[in-house]
Amino acid sequence: MIEQAQLSHSFFHQSAKALCKKFQLSWSIAKTIVQTCPECQQFAPLQQVGVSPR
Repeated sequence: MIEQAQLSHSFFHQSAKALCKKFQLSWSIAKTIVQTCPECQQFAPLQQVGVSPR
């Protein structure tokens, strides 16, 4: 499943949240896939999950 998610991300560049839902991955694995993509790192850092820091 992880290999399929990596291939899908390399073609479509989905977010970590989309990878979690589509491939039933844990958040940490999906986040790692997105963080290791050199093309995605050029645009924006990964969104943090949790409470708003207000």
